[in-house]
Amino acid sequence: MADNPIYKLTYGLFVVAANCGGRDNACITNTVSQVTSEPGRISLTVNKANLTHDMIAQSGSFTASIISQKADFELFKRFGFQSGRDTDKFAGFADVKRVSNGTLAVTNGTNSYICGEVCQTVDLGTHTMFIADIGEMAMLDAARSADYAYYLENIKPAPKAVGTDEASGKTIWRCIICGYEYIGEELPADYICPICKHPASDFEKVTPSAEAVPAGVSGNGKVIWRCTVCGYEYEGETLPDDYVCPICGVDAANFEKVT
Repeated sequence: MADNPIYKLTYGLFVVAANCGGRDNACITNTVSQVTSEPGRISLTVNKANLTHDMIAQSGSFTASIISQKADFELFKRFGFQSGRDTDKFAGFADVKRVSNGTLAVTNGTNSYICGEVCQTVDLGTHTMFIADIGEMAMLDAARSADYAYYLENIKPAPKAVGTDEASGKTIWRCIICGYEYIGEELPADYICPICKHPASDFEKVTPSAEAVPAGVSGNGKVIWRCTVCGYEYEGETLPDDYVCPICGVDAANFEKVT
């Protein structure tokens, strides 16, 4: 990563919300930017595999809430580590404001929001770029915006050593999708991951080891490819060119090789 200029680019982080047919949904993205000041326009690029993409394409509206350095990991888990096709991401979440275009702005862990009304789309193959006229916008807090580096260093929890839980001596079962760990001798057949909502079949048993390794490093020596947006890890000598992150929907270009 250190010798790749692409990783020297800086990105903000946003909760992008849409409403279609009376349903709300949102996802985490790092692809919102200003494109012109006169007229005021922003661009948003979204993977076509995301439900939010389809909702914006149909409704023509979205709101980007700018994530601040006050945000906690729960915000990222709610809007980035689960799919809106499987769950209502806004259920039980009160820190929102219904704005003029009918979408929701997130008001906690953010410092502002910008509404966009789509005026042009660009088909990028796996993604669509939405060019939008700026509508309602407002400041919410004076906290500085969080970028991806800040997220990695200050918000995302550090990986834990894997193997047997030191306190209880029990076995660890790890979700292969998001990395969540369940401690117990047996994993219930009907267990659902509390983070990404995947079933027990997507958990693997982590056996005790005298040489436990940190998450993100393969114990069998294979290469790990990590999503730079949400942290999901793919194990394999090569990453397929058409690979799409199962958590946040970004493509292979957003993965980095971890040796």
